[in-house]
Amino acid sequence: MTTKTIGDRTRDGLLEITDTRWDHNGTLIVTVRELIGSGCWTGGLPLDRMRTLARAALPYPEKTRSSRVVRRYAHGGCDHVTFAVSRNT
Repeated sequence: MTTKTIGDRTRDGLLEITDTRWDHNGTLIVTVRELIGSGCWTGGLPLDRMRTLARAALPYPEKTRSSRVVRRYAHGGCDHVTFAVSRNT
């Protein structure tokens, strides 16, 4: 499995990684957006699918400890979710 980077999408093309950066604690901050526009998902955002894509941005995703939501927002008609993906040391 290759590490996902900015611009990578899910196979169905509905979700995309728009930003990745490391914070001072060694946690990877990943923003994922949906590409079909807000309000299209019944029951809210597909957080489990977004979280899976965010975890794939971490090298060695099998070492992921947690991937918590740190921000949710809408921009340009698309919903965005930012995750803090941390790993076991």
